[in-house]
Amino acid sequence: MKGQNEYKSVLILGLGEKTSRILTEYAAQGWELVAVWWRWHYLKRTVDQG
Repeated sequence: MKGQNEYKSVLILGLGEKTSRILTEYAAQGWELVAVWWRWHYLKRTVDQG
């Protein structure tokens, strides 16, 4: 069965290395970066149903 997508928007107030570290932490939790607008980062991940 295909899972549902869960979405999250995160305000990251850092540059370069700090932003990379934070996004790597989210990726380790299964989040995928979808879009960036200014300092807002939009993420999604698939949640298994059942």
